[in-house]
Amino acid sequence: MSAALPPAPCPPLLSRLPIGWKPSQPEPGVPAVAAAPARAEAIAFDWAHETARHVGIVAHRVFAQIARDGLEAWTPSRAAALAARLRVELSSAGVENAELEGATASVLQSVIALLTEERGRWLFDSAHDDARSEWAIAGIDGGAVAHVVIDRSFIADGTRWIIDFKTGTHEGADVDAFIEREVTRYRGQLERYARFVRSLDARPIRLGLYFPLQLAWREWSCEG
Repeated sequence: MSAALPPAPCPPLLSRLPIGWKPSQPEPGVPAVAAAPARAEAIAFDWAHETARHVGIVAHRVFAQIARDGLEAWTPSRAAALAARLRVELSSAGVENAELEGATASVLQSVIALLTEERGRWLFDSAHDDARSEWAIAGIDGGAVAHVVIDRSFIADGTRWIIDFKTGTHEGADVDAFIEREVTRYRGQLERYARFVRSLDARPIRLGLYFPLQLAWREWSCEG
């Protein structure tokens, strides 16, 4: 005689919520940065600006590789040998054929200047402590979560340096005026980076803009 099967479990009883019930509101958190609304009107595409942007992206990519490999592993001849690779990267990014040779030359000029000019080499000196390239940081800015990527940062002589590379060209004669306009334009951005870094590092902070194509450098102290 087979054993009797156990009784099937009773399904749980359902209960109805009161008609006027509403869920409680969640605790307030830190808002994410909202994306800017798309502009409805048509905007004429600026090929020159777009090419310059791609030149900057590819040049920064090479700068980061130099940081990974170490400055000692790079020479101007090694940089010049990158021409075919850079041409492919720029073309893949959307640079027009008519702009491709000039864009490639601009990247190479930036890289070779960094490798041969005293200030550029100092920025990648292996003697610096806690050196970072393409340093991604998240933090609270203006009451919202924000993310920044710092081109180059390191500690030298007890000071934390935050560096931004600017690979844009300048066609006019007054290079100094161009550099000063760029400093005014990007000062707030670098000082914003400093606010993020200060939460991680209590050392004094100095900010710098490096212009390899103009062999120019500007630096200033960030207080507070």
